Amino acid sequence: MSDLAHPVAQAGERLFAQHCGVDAVNRAEQGEWPLALWQGIEALGAGQLLVPENRGGAGGDWHDACLLLERAGEHNAPVPIAETLLAAWLLDCAGLPLPSGALALACSDAELLHTASPGRLSLQLRKVPWASACTNLVVAAPHGDGTALLYVPRAAFKVTRGVALSGEPRDDVSIADLDIAGAGVALRRIEALGYIECLSRAALLRAALMAGACRRVLALTLQYTSERIQFGRAIGQFQAVQHQLVQLAEEAAAARVAVHAAAITTDPRWCVAANAAAKLRAGEAAGLAVRIAHQLHGAIGITIEHALHQST
Repeated sequence: MSDLAHPVAQAGERLFAQHCGVDAVNRAEQGEWPLALWQGIEALGAGQLLVPENRGGAGGDWHDACLLLERAGEHNAPVPIAETLLAAWLLDCAGLPLPSGALALACSDAELLHTASPGRLSLQLRKVPWASACTNLVVAAPHGDGTALLYVPRAAFKVTRGVALSGEPRDDVSIADLDIAGAGVALRRIEALGYIECLSRAALLRAALMAGACRRVLALTLQYTSERIQFGRAIGQFQAVQHQLVQLAEEAAAARVAVHAAAITTDPRWCVAANAAAKLRAGEAAGLAVRIAHQLHGAIGITIEHALHQST
């Protein structure tokens, strides 16, 4: 954890609390880009959090990033913070300049450096998060023991809009006969970064968002069970409900602990395994948390007016 951890997390908490209300998230799911929220994120320097200070970044570490993303997940922030964080880190690893604006990130099994010969490249990517909302695209792919990284400006790829179950954009991207020596395009090797490690870092950041969402699910469920009256008392006073609340709290805590443990793992021999374990544990926690929360909320939990669905 660096000195940035708590100041960035606290600033992110204030920003998300101000701009990520239920109505704002619903509008984002209808396709409205939350401009004020993203401007606040850029002012916070979140996109450059993982980039060293001597290269124009904030000099943060993975634990700092996870603390920020937990807050984003807790407030259902409808913007590609995780994608921009990771894409900026990859660009820095490849020695490429950091652009402004939101970055879309895709992972592909295609051998980009072989496909690109003789200097042209065509690529189809499915369900890329936030591609339609971002100004640039970064594609990571395997290359031997390292990673190939492709940077493409918005004018050089086409997007077919799609939506995930969560309401977030999941777009199909088409890159046709791209000149890899063209203006704004870059294709680089990152020899020091294995593709599996790249994927595991993405999994860690997603797990951090999930851990934050689990914490929000717990808070909403505690509030609802303390307010919902049945048989003359709040349902949270019934022992069977209390047992479920305890299990929900355990799962939210377990996801957070797993994420933090992975985020502070610096030994390269264990990094991938720790990130995978965090994602696995967060996924298990999310499944149980969603089941318990919706069971205790009943019918109101699946309505568009209630906030629960935005987290689950």
